[in-house]
Amino acid sequence: MRKSQLVDKNLELSAALLRRLLENPSALEEIPEGANLIVLPLDDPELFQANLEQLVTLKEQSVRKLRVIVIESAEALEPRMVVRV
Repeated sequence: MRKSQLVDKNLELSAALLRRLLENPSALEEIPEGANLIVLPLDDPELFQANLEQLVTLKEQSVRKLRVIVIESAEALEPRMVVRV
């Protein structure tokens, strides 16, 4: 997958996640202000892998306040889980 495709897919995923979080503000309680979010979509193995690699890179760079959000798909009603890493 080309980098531009990854960016486009992540933008779509981010927009979908933002809509879900605005519909269910209580989910925001698990995400601290200024957190870096990595979204891992279970229905897109290529994007999952690319975002997982980005997570590893950020961890190696000692980026703080990382949260991983695992979702079924962009259409999922809410995140499956939010994990602090």
